[in-house]
Amino acid sequence: MRNRFDRLAKDVAQEGLGPTGKVVTNAEVAGETQHADVWYEPDPARASGRERLGLLGRIAATACTIEAYSDTPSADEARACLQKHLGAWRSLAGRERAAEAPFLWIMSTGRPTAVLDGLRVTPMAGWPAGVYEGPGLLRTVVVVLGELPRERSTLLIRLMGGGRVLREAIEELRQLPDDAPERAIAVGPLLRFRAAITGPGPATPEEEEFVMTTQELVEQFIEQGRKQGMAQAIVQSTIALYEARFGSMPPALRSAVEAMRDLSTLQKWNLLAGTGKREEVDDALSVGSAGRSS
Repeated sequence: MRNRFDRLAKDVAQEGLGPTGKVVTNAEVAGETQHADVWYEPDPARASGRERLGLLGRIAATACTIEAYSDTPSADEARACLQKHLGAWRSLAGRERAAEAPFLWIMSTGRPTAVLDGLRVTPMAGWPAGVYEGPGLLRTVVVVLGELPRERSTLLIRLMGGGRVLREAIEELRQLPDDAPERAIAVGPLLRFRAAITGPGPATPEEEEFVMTTQELVEQFIEQGRKQGMAQAIVQSTIALYEARFGSMPPALRSAVEAMRDLSTLQKWNLLAGTGKREEVDDALSVGSAGRSS
């Protein structure tokens, strides 16, 4: 039986893969009464966008079905995944005869021993620990999230898990810089899921733990928004002061001011724009413009 945390995995996949191809969550399989968690078809023109996704980007190199389990799937659940995968494969082949055969990626938080034994998988050559390849005829791969190395390249995939794996991944996400692409992808799904499980009705112990685990992430998100608002206000003030005193601001200097995100630097520029000589202001902003282009 699937649980609510599996929805989080779909949302992370949608957020990460959406800019690089066609993503359909709860995708209806032609001729079947079931739905695949995620169906993805890559856009060849957007290959560079997949490179920043780490292991998720490697998985998305070809058309694929992704079935994510925040716990451990049973053999019956794996068979159902295979049935949906084969249906999606038939559908793709019917539309594009020259298309490369899609993969099925089963994401399991725990080690699904019955599934691994039943598929007679082997470690996938050239891939991290925890990635197991089934028979070539099936184009099926099982990823045991709890066995993946705890490194940045696997972070987005581990955020599709549950329990300890998810807790550790959230903590690693929280420690990344504000401008990290993983944060841009994952914070939205995490906060939306947090809002969903804090609604009316009793929460499970795992959901209560998730709320506690993401509290610092929420606080970071609020603080980041506050700083962004302050930065935007100082940018506007600096440009207004400059133009009130010296006339139209040159485009290169305006771009430098608008691109600056460091609050202390913006505050210095704002003070200088209001009190300094034009040459002093231009020199300071020119250094900022040169720093952006270097």
